[in-house]
Amino acid sequence: MNVPLLRLVAVGEFSAWARQFFNSFEENELVELTLEPSVDAFCGAPNLNNKPSVVVIENNSVSRTNIQTILKSGKPLYMVWMGKSFTKEDLSFALESRIYFVLESAKADEKLTIQNLKKLSGLVETDNQFEQILRAMKSILLQTEAEFPDIPMMTELRTAVKRLEGLRFKNEFNQREVATSGEGSDIPFHKTQTLDDVFETIHELERTGVLWVRGENSQEEGKIEFLQGKPTYASAGGCEGVKAILRMFLWDKPRFLFNRRDPRETSVAENMEVDIPRLVKNGLRGKERFEAIRKEIPLPGFKIEVNSGALNEQTALDANDFSTLSSVVEFGSVQAMLNFNPLPDIEIYESLINLRKSNMIRRVSE
Repeated sequence: MNVPLLRLVAVGEFSAWARQFFNSFEENELVELTLEPSVDAFCGAPNLNNKPSVVVIENNSVSRTNIQTILKSGKPLYMVWMGKSFTKEDLSFALESRIYFVLESAKADEKLTIQNLKKLSGLVETDNQFEQILRAMKSILLQTEAEFPDIPMMTELRTAVKRLEGLRFKNEFNQREVATSGEGSDIPFHKTQTLDDVFETIHELERTGVLWVRGENSQEEGKIEFLQGKPTYASAGGCEGVKAILRMFLWDKPRFLFNRRDPRETSVAENMEVDIPRLVKNGLRGKERFEAIRKEIPLPGFKIEVNSGALNEQTALDANDFSTLSSVVEFGSVQAMLNFNPLPDIEIYESLINLRKSNMIRRVSE
């Protein structure tokens, strides 16, 4: 007897067609099936080993309600939705609910169905191995804390374990702890706090869609379009491209929403050709520089002019300061300079502070 690819839990009521489908799978030794007619019973049963379940729901009049109930349970699981037909609204619901795949009028011997089951089997096995590694790391950490509480590396060990634990939320299809993820549970990654983590997650998962970013202030709104994990377009305020992405890194307490798209329906507005690790690193460095000078930064609404009396033949400016001074002459306001000068916002801010300290610019009285 062969070892089955997957152990499935069929939750809810199933039609004769669906039961025949399951029988074909079991006869071919592709799956091992457990039937659970009661959704409440499945949700209430304890998960003793913390391993993810593969749950199958048939598309019928109550399937969406059942899926939402199961997802709210917070159990680690992968969801498969099967049925003879699905509407566009059904497929949108499947995307929003992070259902692993939809089986529409499939047969047990179809190549695509078997391929999907094999991929899912690999994910489940990877999850199980990851949980074993995580438990071992936590055990090592507890033993080390008990025996050597004062060694300098304890902080690094705690950080490493916490980082490792956070990686489990990179898998958008495993519904682990979705119900308790709080703000941000509508995006396909969990417990994400910073733009660098969001960016790297979308890149690693090769997602296609639009990431919406909103900062703490009402005017801080932007979006980044991705094609298979690579940014193709970005805008924030009045600027676009890499400059817009670097601007979003400066925002406080950003919130994120990701809307997935089919790659076939995605138009590439531009080819940004960015080195993502370098872009993320530059964004984080820009945020650090921003924090160091934020008390000196002029407000976007300020009007600024050149103090011509401070300029003479001996005036020496580096490239950034010269570009910023030229923008003061051309635009006269901080917001316009930020939008139309191609320099990253942080470099414009630093140059404005340098020019003000050198008495080369001044605020226009209103």
